[in-house]
Amino acid sequence: MSTYIVPSSKTLAIALGANLPSKLGPPIKTLIAVRPLLEEVISEWIVSTLKEKVNLKTISKQIKWRWSPLFETKPIGGIPDQPNFINAVVLIDGPIMESINPSAAAIIKLLAKTEIIEKDLGRNRKSNVIPWGPRTIDIDLLAWGELQVKNKRLVIPHPRFFERNFVITPLA
Repeated sequence: MSTYIVPSSKTLAIALGANLPSKLGPPIKTLIAVRPLLEEVISEWIVSTLKEKVNLKTISKQIKWRWSPLFETKPIGGIPDQPNFINAVVLIDGPIMESINPSAAAIIKLLAKTEIIEKDLGRNRKSNVIPWGPRTIDIDLLAWGELQVKNKRLVIPHPRFFERNFVITPLA
């Protein structure tokens, strides 16, 4: 019998994908190597979001990271004959997430931090990017509890969250 843990009302869900090599290596190595980088960025973001001052070591045991396995998926849209993607999802919750109220301002700050990781790994969102085209890394903020944001930088929950097997399969 398997146990399914229902995410809390303040769980943060993030999807990752890549189908081109980055400076960290091929897509599989990139997604494995980016995990501790993303965990560090999110941990620092959590500390900056809390009203009371705490340090990173204090909260590290209060964050629960639930990483999916890596999945290989066929591209949806984009250019023909592009390489398959490697995808994963991470859920972030735990006692510390219960003390943070989801807000548009906070999630936009996290978006800026994840975009820095993407840029460092070779993703250029400003160039003439082909929609759903190949990329070295894609970090998508999927949902944060029941927060709803819709602006030119970010839509939460992700608008195609439930239409994408490359998100649903790792999330399951």
